[in-house]
Amino acid sequence: MAHAVRRHRWVVLTFVAAAGLAVLVSTRLGRVAAQEAGRPVGATYTGKAFTFNEVVPGVYHAVGTGALAVGCNASVIVNADDVMVIDTNLSPGAAWALREEVKALTPKPVRYVVNTHWHWDHAHGNQIYGPDVTVIGHEYTRAKLAAGDSMRGRSYEMFITTGLPARIADLKAKLAAAPAAGRATLESQLAIAETQLAGSKGLVPTPPTLTFTDHLTLTRGGREIRLLYLGRAHTGGDIVVFLPKERVVITGDLLVEGTSYIGDGFLADWPATLDRLRALDFDITLPGHGTAFRGKAKIDHFQAYLRDFRQQAEALHKAGVPAEAAAAKMDMRTHAEHYPALTTPGVLWHGVARAYEEFEGTAR
Repeated sequence: MAHAVRRHRWVVLTFVAAAGLAVLVSTRLGRVAAQEAGRPVGATYTGKAFTFNEVVPGVYHAVGTGALAVGCNASVIVNADDVMVIDTNLSPGAAWALREEVKALTPKPVRYVVNTHWHWDHAHGNQIYGPDVTVIGHEYTRAKLAAGDSMRGRSYEMFITTGLPARIADLKAKLAAAPAAGRATLESQLAIAETQLAGSKGLVPTPPTLTFTDHLTLTRGGREIRLLYLGRAHTGGDIVVFLPKERVVITGDLLVEGTSYIGDGFLADWPATLDRLRALDFDITLPGHGTAFRGKAKIDHFQAYLRDFRQQAEALHKAGVPAEAAAAKMDMRTHAEHYPALTTPGVLWHGVARAYEEFEGTAR
């Protein structure tokens, strides 16, 4: 059981890249009023919600600071006359924070938003963008968001429906027992979690308004922006944003710094999709979770991980082992050289359940 708990904690950290648990100086009493300047519920925070790392001129990797739960990294492309935002984080409040903080980078308006895929931590901020903003995604992403799938399922249950109230209850219990010296950190963590819960109650999944099935190219000023569907991977509709002149690719969760969440993936297809990614001419990857990185070695590492994961899951499936029991038996530590968090046997059962769905022909 201990190894499963440790694995679960690691997945939470990598999948929700900033659940807002960083130590902050301020207490809840010092936080900004949510009603100011039309800010939505779930946008209460102090300081900055994002750090904007400029990787090439005009292209930024927006990473959460921990002052607000944001869920994933976003990317921002400042063009000659407008701005494109890639992924809108986990709530209208987080999306609002990003949009407001982009104003410190440029006075140019956001005119385009891209959803790399349909998951709640990447697309639940879509609703703050009005009719003057084009929200772009794959047709599969639109269908999933329109059906309300982003507000149900294994990950949403674990992180939001059940997980977030449980997190709040745990923090309240710790706060009640904490000495005075330890209260500020817990109060800050509790405020961030409560803000996230409030923001999750007011959201309406909002699908893209412009979709495609294969590729879409935009030219903004002198910048060429290619939106590419390379095949099924993390979901059935992952797209990457490729800037050929800048040699930058924005991958969402198709390829991240660590191991990506597998619970809605297509393990049989994912390695081949990564081969198509490798064929692009790029130097820098801006992932949906973790830090930006150079080179293509992580493609090799993750392909090996995925193939091993599927092979182990298939053997356990053939042996008739239920998914949750199989997850405890799986051992991915041979990949620890590239993924140091893999210190114990056991994986999150979501990925095994998804592999079983593939074997049984029910993965959609």
